[in-house]
Amino acid sequence: MSPGFPLSALKAGLVPGPAGGGIQLASCLTLARGRVHEIMGDSADVFALMVAGVADGPVYWIGSWREIESLSPTGIQDFLDPSRLVLTCCLNRGETLWAAEQALRARSAACVIAQLQDGPDLRESRRLQIAAEEGGAVGLTLLRGRAGNSAAETRWQCMARPEGGWEWICTKHKRGMPGAWRVSWRGKHHAPDLVPLAATASA
Repeated sequence: MSPGFPLSALKAGLVPGPAGGGIQLASCLTLARGRVHEIMGDSADVFALMVAGVADGPVYWIGSWREIESLSPTGIQDFLDPSRLVLTCCLNRGETLWAAEQALRARSAACVIAQLQDGPDLRESRRLQIAAEEGGAVGLTLLRGRAGNSAAETRWQCMARPEGGWEWICTKHKRGMPGAWRVSWRGKHHAPDLVPLAATASA
């Protein structure tokens, strides 16, 4: 991919959510509140931590013990204050989806992150979406397997770059234009540095 993604197209993807705007990751990228977003790829957790770091309030991270046991305070403190993180261990997929739904409805939540193997189906994702609209939080589903046909607002593929940093590709945007960015990070007191790349095809 080459530089040159048009700024007008980039701005077209910045549609505020229904619950008071969105979470601004950088000057050129805002993630809608009151919506659920699907994150995939080997750096999906980094994307989630950056979003959580910018959000203001408690962050709920939900999944099986195997999926969330690596979230140590020293590992995440460069992105957000570990005291803001509420970890919820679940026994199975059904419990994870139920806990995510309840957390999204809690108006105290700023960001709710649910780790799943495969993505929610249309019924499951609609339930999560309704809960996010009621509570106003940003919902993130981190998928280790494949995505399905869902009601997610956006879908992201996040990969580490061999030379450092990450590449974020938005492959689905229900109310805007998909696109791609090269990302670097200078610490939790700075916004991520996003360099737009060529547009990608919609999923």
